Amino acid sequence: MKKVCSVVLAALFVALVATPSLAQMDLTAGVKAGVDFANLGADTDQLIGVSPDSKFGFSFGGFFGIQLHEYFMVQADGQYVQKGASFSEAGDEIDANVDYIEFMFPATLTIPTQGNITPRVYAGPAIAFEVGCNISGEEGGASIEIDCETFGVETKSVDFGLFFGGGIDVSVGSGAVMLDVLYNLGLTNVNDTPGEEDFDVTNQNIQIVAGYKFFFGG
Repeated sequence: MKKVCSVVLAALFVALVATPSLAQMDLTAGVKAGVDFANLGADTDQLIGVSPDSKFGFSFGGFFGIQLHEYFMVQADGQYVQKGASFSEAGDEIDANVDYIEFMFPATLTIPTQGNITPRVYAGPAIAFEVGCNISGEEGGASIEIDCETFGVETKSVDFGLFFGGGIDVSVGSGAVMLDVLYNLGLTNVNDTPGEEDFDVTNQNIQIVAGYKFFFGG
């Protein structure tokens, strides 16, 4: 993963050096929010004893982008995002809720059109920092909500991942409304439970995002 991040950062540096100053570039900045369907993959079912199901969550954040070419843009995103998974067994419904502050660096291929709709596809690396972890739901007919460590589950505080997706920009006013769908695959084994470190647990997340971006510079 370190090699992947190094290659991406080196490519971005070369692109920036080879382009005009920021004052001459087309820049974008905006805000976004959405819903996500999070799950845990790999050995989660062996560690917990129950197969995980997708869990509904929310995300929100902002971004800044530089249009390096008519067809190519680089961007830096920051978001708060809820990940984890849901577990069901014998009438019990338990959610593992793991919240992150995540930074994403998409390289975007834009497809200029004659109308006011601009399609995009993108991919890039992500790094997420855990800011909360708790277990909630119904167990044995009683409601529970406790932190993960008290429940006997420990997680790593940093998660590296890769993501890819697509979306459209619809010109509105001085900017554009954006609609995106993306898939975020965690590459880090986030399981840090003592004595259970051999079980790989990875984040998997599908996000549906809407937002508004402003255009300036150039």
